[in-house]
Amino acid sequence: MDKRTDRVQPIRLSSEYFPLDIHKSMFINDLTITIPSYYARMWGQEILAQHNEDNRRWEIYINYESPKELGRVRCKFKAALTLSFIKKRNQESSYRLKWDNEFAVQLAKDYPKSFVRALEFHIGDEHYKQMKYTEFDIGGFKEQLQVKISWTDNIPNVEIKEFFRVREESQLYPKVFKELSSYLIADYLLSSNEELFRRIQVTDWHPRNEISKELNENILYILLNRNNKEVYIGETKQSLSKRYPSTHHSFDDWEEYSIIQLPPETSDHTRKLIERILIASFSKLFPNELFKEIPVLNQINTLKLMNKHK
Repeated sequence: MDKRTDRVQPIRLSSEYFPLDIHKSMFINDLTITIPSYYARMWGQEILAQHNEDNRRWEIYINYESPKELGRVRCKFKAALTLSFIKKRNQESSYRLKWDNEFAVQLAKDYPKSFVRALEFHIGDEHYKQMKYTEFDIGGFKEQLQVKISWTDNIPNVEIKEFFRVREESQLYPKVFKELSSYLIADYLLSSNEELFRRIQVTDWHPRNEISKELNENILYILLNRNNKEVYIGETKQSLSKRYPSTHHSFDDWEEYSIIQLPPETSDHTRKLIERILIASFSKLFPNELFKEIPVLNQINTLKLMNKHK
């Protein structure tokens, strides 16, 4: 039994896996881990001898399993295992596993406490350097994954799953951590000003009863009644929770919503212009009461646009 508090832990490290501290480079900038040299040696010389300048990069999928607390859902993510040849570094210490934003986002959602700690260390880089802090000097316990890499016909198979994870009830601000991860803040922070202005972020569909949680401002939103095949487009400078604190709405039968988070520099004029463009575009496709012309799609097989004003 693990007597340390605030951790969820399998009984022991699974056979043929190595433990991996969840750290900033897994979310931000590098999106890379180094394979421990002792672990690479375990592959054996028969495997290592096949790797050379002409056989040093493998495009693969990571077979990932979400934490026990989140249902142990299995999915795959694109990645690459590479071998570098650097002077004064032996082969066993030169293997790297690199992935793209898709897997980084999944880790941020599944391990939000580690993600927020990574952001804190990234944003406060100079401050923490002056204090001579490492990333793990802030934020409490290190969460960990366990990783397995096996070889078949010179093709690596990568498995990643939970080892240590802080229980949600033990996280200081679990709801905040979860929402930060959902909005992909790591990707947002690392964009240039030009990229940031062009970038928008779209949420999943959420049930109507979750609207009180929505705090993001300067947004477009979509209201949906899936059963009645009805859709509504809106904009607001306020958060959606402030915009619709009660049940009253010109389209009052909506059941789900999705938010389009606009870049921070978007003006009121631009936001309203985008809304009108979307309404005009939707009216060309979907049945509606705004225009007299016949839309491309008929009312039987598609949605009806519920906006009353152009």
